[in-house]
Amino acid sequence: MKILVTGGAGFIGNHLSNKLKKLGHEVLIVDFSKKLIQKPNLSNDFDFYGFNLSEYKNFNKLPKDIDVIYHIAAQTSGYTGLIDPDKDIDWNIKGTLNICRFAKENKIKKIIYTSSMSVYGNGDFKKETDKVNPISHYGISKFCGELYLKQYKEYSIDYTIFRLFNVYGFGQDLENLDQGMVSIYLAQSLKSDTIEVKGSLNRYRNFIYIDDVVNALILGLDNKTKNQTYNICTNTKTTVKELLDSIFKAHNKTFKIKNIGQYEGDQNGCTGNNEKLKKLNWKPLVELEEGIKLFYKSIVKK
Repeated sequence: MKILVTGGAGFIGNHLSNKLKKLGHEVLIVDFSKKLIQKPNLSNDFDFYGFNLSEYKNFNKLPKDIDVIYHIAAQTSGYTGLIDPDKDIDWNIKGTLNICRFAKENKIKKIIYTSSMSVYGNGDFKKETDKVNPISHYGISKFCGELYLKQYKEYSIDYTIFRLFNVYGFGQDLENLDQGMVSIYLAQSLKSDTIEVKGSLNRYRNFIYIDDVVNALILGLDNKTKNQTYNICTNTKTTVKELLDSIFKAHNKTFKIKNIGQYEGDQNGCTGNNEKLKKLNWKPLVELEEGIKLFYKSIVKK
């Protein structure tokens, strides 16, 4: 198949693009820049289109004979969405609407969309059928994307929605200290003896390793997933304190912890239920402590 991956130069998108290519698909990438795609072991051997998804005129640059779109591109930081909500509107809302418009105009069969656990707000072991209650600009913008996909189903465009929980692993941007809880704390640990934490150490999440995420996303090509929504998560509830302990173990040392205050709209705690995805013979294989070690080793070897 000919597959377009938006955000394909980024962390999740590039891992996914590599996997799709290994499976024999023709992969095209749309992204702002090739910044992350140039990391070692992350391939840059793709047809690349660099433009802003929020401006529909840019889509004229793309070929029309695409079979499936993986829409990964997004503004992914809750904190950035708080201080600069226009980015959520442009990248997440306008960008997703434009993807839908492009798919309709060119009779593309399916859009596979990465939504977020932020649509749930706070809560434990949330199921896909549970009521959504986003408490951040970012969460609202991701849920808007889901609604657009469901609307465009009326034009015979199928969808699969994957609600990603806290993804981490090799290739994550260590320079961005506003997105990715694991990468934020790991990046700090490589430069300082003090880790700055926003909010309580008792906040909690589901952390999921990048390889497990990609294996789930590939299932979006299966006809069984047509017009369905899935959580991609573990069933393990991990506090910020437990996450930091795993990072400390990877270093084999301890660090000072400095609390710098919680920001508005940050979820206190959210975990998901992954039983629906498991029915497709998927399961997370990498435990958090092992995943942190793999991530750490991929950095210190450079």
